[in-house]
Amino acid sequence: MGKMKYEEKIVLLVFVLLALFWITRSNLAIGSFTIVGWSSFFPASKFINDGTVAIFMALLLFLIPSGNKNEKILDWATSSRLPWHILLLFGGGFALATGFKESGLALWFGNQLSAFTALPPIVVILMISLLVTFLTEVTSNTATTEMILPILAGIAIQNNLNPLLLMIPATLSASMAFMLPVATPPNAIIFGSSRISVAQMAKTGLFINLLAAVIITLATYYWGNIVFHLR
Repeated sequence: MGKMKYEEKIVLLVFVLLALFWITRSNLAIGSFTIVGWSSFFPASKFINDGTVAIFMALLLFLIPSGNKNEKILDWATSSRLPWHILLLFGGGFALATGFKESGLALWFGNQLSAFTALPPIVVILMISLLVTFLTEVTSNTATTEMILPILAGIAIQNNLNPLLLMIPATLSASMAFMLPVATPPNAIIFGSSRISVAQMAKTGLFINLLAAVIITLATYYWGNIVFHLR
């Protein structure tokens, strides 16, 4: 590809700074040593997040001149070709996920599982896999597992079960959402190609979701028992 051009070096530098500012924005604990995040030096630090950093670094590209003195590294004609509809769709998914978390709806879903603990363990595992799989279609994978794992651990202890028997399938199922573009970044990328509709993705994803839940259930109940002695 030849040597890096001036514009490529600038974009690389901005990207490295972006990653550095993201990593050091909040306090970073390394053992007993803590690196103070730079956002804490601002009076309104609670309004500074990863999005603030990303927007600021993107604005820099509109201000830094390119090799052609009459142009900048980035202009609006170029940025307007970005798939903004995908970004808005994905952002809406994050907003919906926050609504699930803040309203307590995701927590309510998790608590309902306690009513099914009298069923055989393999059935409970399947229900957990299905619940988490379809819940993470519209919620954050990380936030869902963060909320539901402590609930599952408590339910398992109350019923004299190994907590891993319920927590492992829940964790694996959180990454098995294939139906909607907002479920995971790969789904959004595929939808962004404009070669597949939401209906097509949902139809195929439903089958994959169900198949994944069955595989996770069987793997946890049988193979997981051999590896982790879950039962």
